[in-house]
Amino acid sequence: MFKLVVERDGCTSCGSCEDVCPELFELDEGSIAHIIGSERVDNNDVLEIKDEKCGVDAAESCPVMIIHVYEDGEEIL
Repeated sequence: MFKLVVERDGCTSCGSCEDVCPELFELDEGSIAHIIGSERVDNNDVLEIKDEKCGVDAAESCPVMIIHVYEDGEEIL
């Protein structure tokens, strides 16, 4: 299992995550990165998925590194 986490407070609204991975990411009404279908925990978006899809690409494209990817509870990016 993989888990994606977006630290919303650090988002600069650049949209790179949405550009790289539109099936998982979008900018919300406040132009803040949002993981589609995620749960909000302490102003972070959290979503568990079976495979990382393009989550790693989105995390690597984020200029402020607020997207985190975990595999089996261990951060891989």
